Amino acid sequence: MKLPEGYVVIYQPKYKVPSVFDLNDRGTFPERPFVTADWGFRILANDEPRVFLQVALLVHEPGKDPQTGKAYEWKVDEKRIALDKKLVPDPKDVAKQLPDADIRSALTEQFNEWVDNLDPSKKGATLNAGELKKRLGELIEEARNRIRKELVRKNEYWVLSTIPRWVQEFRYGLYNHVGDNLYETYRNIGGDDTEKNLIKKIALFNRVLENCNEEELPKPDGNRWVNQDEIWQCWVGFAGSENEAHRVCRTMHTVFKDLQV
Repeated sequence: MKLPEGYVVIYQPKYKVPSVFDLNDRGTFPERPFVTADWGFRILANDEPRVFLQVALLVHEPGKDPQTGKAYEWKVDEKRIALDKKLVPDPKDVAKQLPDADIRSALTEQFNEWVDNLDPSKKGATLNAGELKKRLGELIEEARNRIRKELVRKNEYWVLSTIPRWVQEFRYGLYNHVGDNLYETYRNIGGDDTEKNLIKKIALFNRVLENCNEEELPKPDGNRWVNQDEIWQCWVGFAGSENEAHRVCRTMHTVFKDLQV
């Protein structure tokens, strides 16, 4: 099941694989797929932060896919239950979207357990607004780091394959025009890596974002990116951190902007 753009999973109960979230993104099936439970939930958040419960229910509801025309017997029905700033769902909304009392009870129990253990250092204690916002920020960053590491792992073969050649061409070409202030600019805005690694990061940036302006977002290995945010997160993964990714971009903008193409 795809995530809304800009959101990450900050919590998902450990299900025995496969779970309802492991099924294909289209969410329709000619026969009942094998899953360990007919429903599941996870908690999604973005940087604002806005937080909601995403509930997936496997239901028997025959129909026809409007895009493919294929008939299906089973489908995954998604429910979204908003949480307020104190991470409390509206009971009326929960009852409306989840009329099954057993599912509602099980979800509430697991969700409350997560809330009670939100900050391991303050187990069982209620977090104030500032502490809650800080903890959500930490969970969002942890989730993004997991995503970035996985993107690096999945794409490092084709990304790294051309880096030595690019670095060599840069060293004997463009570097002759920017070498006097490239590393100095990077250091002046807080960079602490070596010049050698800075040049490698510039190469990584150009490789990862090679096709970012093409409509279909193709990858050089023949696959496609999900969206531009995925491309950026992959680049951050190779850069090492969000701050370093922005720092390298600022360095390139400052140093390369006046070059004549």
